[in-house]
Amino acid sequence: MPRNASAMSSILLIVLLLGLGGHTNASKFSTLHYDVKQPGADDSPREEHLQEKLATIMSYHLDWACLPNDPSNPKCRASKFSWPELVGRKGREAKAVIQRENPSVDAVVYAPQDAIFTDKYCCNRVRLVMNCDAGCDYENATVFQVPIVG
Repeated sequence: MPRNASAMSSILLIVLLLGLGGHTNASKFSTLHYDVKQPGADDSPREEHLQEKLATIMSYHLDWACLPNDPSNPKCRASKFSWPELVGRKGREAKAVIQRENPSVDAVVYAPQDAIFTDKYCCNRVRLVMNCDAGCDYENATVFQVPIVG
C-alpha cells in the first residue's frame, strides 16, 4: 500500500473517477483524506487501519454495474425517480422507502452533504446526500437533499 499522502490521494481520485466511489459509508473517504500518515513517519496500528479501510473501499461494488439510461432496459423504466418527501427523514428509513418503491435500484449510496459526485448517470443507483453536521452515522443522519435516480 502507498505510504505517502500524494499516492493515497491519487488512489482516491482514481476510485472516484472510475465510479467506485459509490459506497455505503462515505466518511471513509474523508477519514482517509485527513488522517493519512505523513512520509517518513513510523508504521503504526493507525496506518494499518487506514490501509484496511482503503482495501475495503476499493472492494465495494465490484460486482455492481452502473446501468446507463437506456429506455429499452426494463430496469430503467421504473415508475418513481425522485423522493422529495424523504428530505429530513433518517437514512435507514429513506433507503428502505427507495428500495420498496423502485426495486430496480440496486445501489442506494450514502454521501455527506459536501461530497463531490461524478456526472455518470446510472438508472439503478440513488445517492442519499446526508446532513453530517453532527457526524455521519448515515443510517441515523437526516436526508439533506431530494434523492433522485442517477
